[in-house]
Amino acid sequence: MGLGRPLPEINTGPDSLASIGTGYMEQIFGNLFLNKQSNKSEAIVSGGISDAECVRRLQRGDTEFFATLVERHQKTIFNLLYHMLGDYDDAAEVSQEAFLSAYRSIKSFRGDASFSTWLYRIAVNHANTRRKSAALWQQRMARLESMEPADDGGLDPADAVERTEMREHVQAALNSLEADDATIILLRDLQDVPYETLADMLKIPIGTVKSRLHRARRALKARLTPYFKAKRTPK
Repeated sequence: MGLGRPLPEINTGPDSLASIGTGYMEQIFGNLFLNKQSNKSEAIVSGGISDAECVRRLQRGDTEFFATLVERHQKTIFNLLYHMLGDYDDAAEVSQEAFLSAYRSIKSFRGDASFSTWLYRIAVNHANTRRKSAALWQQRMARLESMEPADDGGLDPADAVERTEMREHVQAALNSLEADDATIILLRDLQDVPYETLADMLKIPIGTVKSRLHRARRALKARLTPYFKAKRTPK
């Protein structure tokens, strides 16, 4: 179920700125949300101005193009941070920090990776810092739901209760993982971040991304197996 709250406004003023693989994860996460959607950022918007062109103009001092980048990526970044931090207000604050960091560092952006990959990396770093500073990973559940409300209207009440129970168990299992394992599952299986982007973000080979993801999925499956076995056991 969604939050029913609007996306926070990002101030764009220059002064404030395998065997256990995809199939298993789709079974877990796909069953939680009827309207699971990709959260990938769009590189092009109406008008045909690419991220790369916006960045080039920003680097030349045309600060108004920062607002275009924020409008294009704020939903993706906020949902990522909400998944990682589990709190609307923290996600809103860290979104602001991430975009402000991107604005301040824009002249150092060389284009070795896409702007969205670079922005993801900044956001994840800020989220990890926030989690560590407040021991947030132990205090709160990582959020599986995004800002998009799930379409549960057609479910039988008993099925709706079962889905809520399942979501709570998956959240608890995810929250019990090592932070790096939980993060890579959130990025790949909930945010649909491509392997190539993850490799660029984490600065590791794609093969290492896949092996880390495989390990994280195995750990998650191990934590969920008792719950699903109990569900299959006749009462």
